[in-house]
Amino acid sequence: MKVIILGASGQLGWEFQKYFETRVKLFSFNHSELDILDFQKLSQTFNSIKPDIVINCAAYTTVDQAENEIEIAYKINSIGAKNVSFAAFKINSKVVYFSTDYVFDGNKSLPYTEFDLTNPLSIYGKSKLLGEIYTKKHNPNHLILRISWLYGINGFNFVKSIIRLVKEKGQVKVVEDQIGTPTYTLDVVKQTWELIKGDSVGLYHSSNTGRTTWFEFAKRIVENLSPDAKVIPVKTKDFPTLARRPKFSVLENYLLKLEGRNIMKKWEDAFGDFIQTYKEMLLNE
Repeated sequence: MKVIILGASGQLGWEFQKYFETRVKLFSFNHSELDILDFQKLSQTFNSIKPDIVINCAAYTTVDQAENEIEIAYKINSIGAKNVSFAAFKINSKVVYFSTDYVFDGNKSLPYTEFDLTNPLSIYGKSKLLGEIYTKKHNPNHLILRISWLYGINGFNFVKSIIRLVKEKGQVKVVEDQIGTPTYTLDVVKQTWELIKGDSVGLYHSSNTGRTTWFEFAKRIVENLSPDAKVIPVKTKDFPTLARRPKFSVLENYLLKLEGRNIMKKWEDAFGDFIQTYKEMLLNE
């Protein structure tokens, strides 16, 4: 099997490279090597390699900054997704795209399934939702996975931000009234691999399971990596950000469960695996 990974230097792309390198014939590209906004070069590269699968990990993920960089967010997350999807379609390749829990408005009190109506509150959420739509529209052989509160050892994420802040200040303030599910990059990669092997198509929720708050997640991080540091709970209204975020964005892996394909672990177990693997590296960063 030939697989192309786009956005290979990001936290999810890096995890895919590590896991896939012994399982497939792999071709990886970061942004400087292959820009998803350059449709002609994308098409030429795909046509030369003729991959079976194109995994699009290229994304604009700075949620607050997207409110000021609207065009860039839409270009990368929406137009880029369209380019990748159609270029893959032209050579009969499956395209894989990753979306977000932020396509929902957070007004539910029960986990969101794939059948719930979307209503993103932020430019980031809107751009990722449009990326979903374009990916579906331009390639029927698509696999779209919505994931939430992603973290891994590579790149920037909440876990690393908390570690950095407690090292600098000895304490950190974290919102306690936003509920979601932390999700480990390696588990996303493993779930994607299972879906690819089964030639699955369509839209799936693929987060670790269970729920927590950013505050409780931060406490778990600190307990494992900096137990003397203090985590202070605050309300969203007292911690204003440029982008509006859903107060409740727990995803239910409903279709994965219906199809008997869900292998996503509880978030607590996934985070435990992550800490066991990378604790020393995290403490020394």
